[in-house]
Amino acid sequence: MARPLEGVKCVCVIMFQQAPVAFSMMADLGAEVIKIEPPEGELGRQLGVTPKFPLSPYFETNNRGFKCITLDLKTEKAREILYKLVKDADVFAQNFRPGVAQRLGCGYEDLVKVNPGIVYLSSSAYGPDGPNAMLPGTDGVAQAAGGICSTYGEEGNRIVTGQVAVADETAAFHSFQAVMVGLYHKLKTGEGQLIETSLLGSQIRLMGFSITRVLFTGEQTPRSRMRMF
Repeated sequence: MARPLEGVKCVCVIMFQQAPVAFSMMADLGAEVIKIEPPEGELGRQLGVTPKFPLSPYFETNNRGFKCITLDLKTEKAREILYKLVKDADVFAQNFRPGVAQRLGCGYEDLVKVNPGIVYLSSSAYGPDGPNAMLPGTDGVAQAAGGICSTYGEEGNRIVTGQVAVADETAAFHSFQAVMVGLYHKLKTGEGQLIETSLLGSQIRLMGFSITRVLFTGEQTPRSRMRMF
C-alpha cells in the first residue's frame, strides 16, 4: 500500500532532535528525506556511544528513515550540489541560529531563487529575531524560558526540567504540522511558504492554560503533582 507522502522530497540541514523528529515522522509517511551533515558527521551521532554500543540510540531514534550525505556548505562546490538537490524538492529545512543559513547560502532568499515553490522551514530556539534570538538553545533551557518548569513538582521543592525532551518533541510536532499545512497550500496554489517554528514557541503553547489563568484571574497555576485548579 502506498504511503501518503510518497513522492514528497525533503532536503534538510538539521541536527539533534527538534527538527529531525519532525522529518522522521514525514519519512514514516513515505517522504524521501535527504539529510545533509558536515563532513565529520552530526554531533548527535556521538551521543550515548560506548565501546560496547557504537551506534547512538539518540541519533538512530531521531533520524530514522533518512538518506544521509555529507557536504561542507562553506565551499562553493557543496552549495552547487545542495542547489541541485533543492531544485526539484518540495521541502527544505534547517535549524541553525538566525543568520547561519544565510551565511552558508541556504537561507530562504537563496533557495527560493533556485526553487520558487519550496516550502522552507526554519526551526530555531527562540525565533528569528528578538533579544534572545542569537542565544544557544537546548531542550532544558527552552522548558525553563517558556515557563513549563514552573509547573513541575510541588511547592517548596527545587524546580527541575522534565525527564523527557518536552521542548524538542513539542517543537517537532509543531514543525511537522506546519510543513504539512505548507505542502497543502502548495498543492492548492502552487506557492511555497516560509515557516518559522521555535523551541520557545512550543513551550508557550503548552503553557496556554496557565497564561490564560493569569490573564483571567491574576493567579498562577499552583505547582502540584495532580491539582490544576
